[in-house]
Amino acid sequence: MKKRYWLGGLFLAVSALAATLLIPNPVGRQVLAEAKSKGYLSYSPEEATALAYSRCTTCHRAEKILQYCSRCGPPFVVVAHSMRKYIELSNLDSNKIKKFSDAELIAIVQVWNALVGNWESDWRQKDIVRLLQNDDALIRLAKTPVEDRPIEVALKNSTAPGSYKEIQTFGK
Repeated sequence: MKKRYWLGGLFLAVSALAATLLIPNPVGRQVLAEAKSKGYLSYSPEEATALAYSRCTTCHRAEKILQYCSRCGPPFVVVAHSMRKYIELSNLDSNKIKKFSDAELIAIVQVWNALVGNWESDWRQKDIVRLLQNDDALIRLAKTPVEDRPIEVALKNSTAPGSYKEIQTFGK
């Protein structure tokens, strides 16, 4: 008898979870978004692009990001690490800006690399690793060949309107 109640409870719990995830609703979207930010599920290229724009334009104008070039500073993988540290430091006084998860930063870096330009190859690998200061997730990304980065590969031939990459391509 107890086994039957246990199985019935388990069935109800699994059914409720499946309904939450499969039927479009705000709770299901939040659960999936959290699973993606924790790295349990992968971001699609479209989701990663939306994430990059929404998270990065909290602090910067999109035009500023799109005009970023190799003469302006380090590759996006290093910039993303700096932004993570900046948010951590700015949140010491108050918790105003949501911290980046590893999965979010990895997706964001791949988006900007694809849409604006990836110039990691212009830098020595050991310099990038040193600048990443033991940020294991971003170090793994920096050491991953571009052809093994799913979001970057999917967006490879894309450009963002007004981006440095688009202007550079248009001028040729």
